[in-house]
Amino acid sequence: MNIMYKNSEKGQAIVYLVIGLVVFLGFVALAIDGGMALADRRHEQNAADAASLAGGGRAAFDLEENHITAKNWSCGSLTWAKNNAEVAASDRALANGFPITYELNSDDVGSDYNYAVAKCYNLGNMDKDKYIEVTVEISATTPSNFLQLVFPTALHNEVEAVTHTYPRHSYALGNAIVALNSESCSDPASQGVILGGSSDIDVDGGGIFSNGCLRDNGGPKIVIIDGGGWGKDLEHITYANWEPDPDYTTDTIDPSEFDDLVPAWNPSTGLCTDPKANNKPASDLKMSWTKKETVTLSPGLWCIQGDLTINAGDKFYGAGVTIFMVNGKFDVAGKADIQLAAPGETPDPSPAIAHVLITLPPSNANIVQLNGNETAYFEGMVLAPKSTITLNGTGYNTYQGQMIGWNVKITGTAGTNVTFDPNKGPTKPTKMELYR
Repeated sequence: MNIMYKNSEKGQAIVYLVIGLVVFLGFVALAIDGGMALADRRHEQNAADAASLAGGGRAAFDLEENHITAKNWSCGSLTWAKNNAEVAASDRALANGFPITYELNSDDVGSDYNYAVAKCYNLGNMDKDKYIEVTVEISATTPSNFLQLVFPTALHNEVEAVTHTYPRHSYALGNAIVALNSESCSDPASQGVILGGSSDIDVDGGGIFSNGCLRDNGGPKIVIIDGGGWGKDLEHITYANWEPDPDYTTDTIDPSEFDDLVPAWNPSTGLCTDPKANNKPASDLKMSWTKKETVTLSPGLWCIQGDLTINAGDKFYGAGVTIFMVNGKFDVAGKADIQLAAPGETPDPSPAIAHVLITLPPSNANIVQLNGNETAYFEGMVLAPKSTITLNGTGYNTYQGQMIGWNVKITGTAGTNVTFDPNKGPTKPTKMELYR
């Protein structure tokens, strides 16, 4: 008798269904617990950001209220500002549900996961190297319904936020002589900062900076007090003539940085349309000198059309003035009797620009040539973002303020001194940024 056995496949679907259900529930668990973890992490990061910014904001307030600038920056005397920043950061974190610790008068972060610490930095001679850093770290664990059974530490979050607060600082990284041209020194005719002549060049209160080429002709002795020399390309440098030695830089000064300083470069729609502005053709001033008359500019903004050339024997005075060269050059071509000073912090009358003596809009690429002598006096920023500024004289020449141009050249047979006092120059207000 033959017996036949039949293998039934009934029930196999249940096995696959169970396996699929386990996988499906795993994905559901991942979605639920993972979503909760991500949501909590965002909340913790937002709390850390808010706390760090609160600390940075308090530091900014204290620096501004106490007139702390990059020029008078001293980390040793700013412990109180760091302490206030830590307290403000801690208070904001607590308000968002995260108690954190801080230790006054210390830069230590402690052993706690949740902490706030403020540190002061003074890393170099440029304004960007001076700041207070407020770091906040928050650590928390998200309650889990599923995944903690398998991964007990998987839902632990640690987040960090860092804010930098910079003191009130000068334009162009606080440098006294600045070339915005990014051209390298590869061509012998390259521009940038070109230091020549046969006598000493002293720069006091700021450095010499070039977005591109920085060169000397081997003649002058260059002494920089309270600053340094920086350039992207130092191919033609006689290091023995520098004190201190210049150095390479990766920093760049963007010409757009000055847009807020001169709020309306366009003379047809900007400052020169103000009823209080003095609009004059250069020929009017030249006529006075032809008649051997002294030209004295009253305080305020002077918008000059055409080339303004001041020759030997001409007398040109002005206190509290901003000279806006609309479309011509500004050329002190000889031994003129010239005394010019920019407005103070509150120009009267406006729309003169505080601490700006001579400015050319980017649409004007004509030269600015200041041929000084023992009696010539220039006080205030000279800002010509697309022009070449030349300092050239036959007597010991002193210039008080920043010289910022597309190119800057110093030549002549007499000593040249550029002194920059940030208290007599335009400044950017205290600022802060969420660094990371």
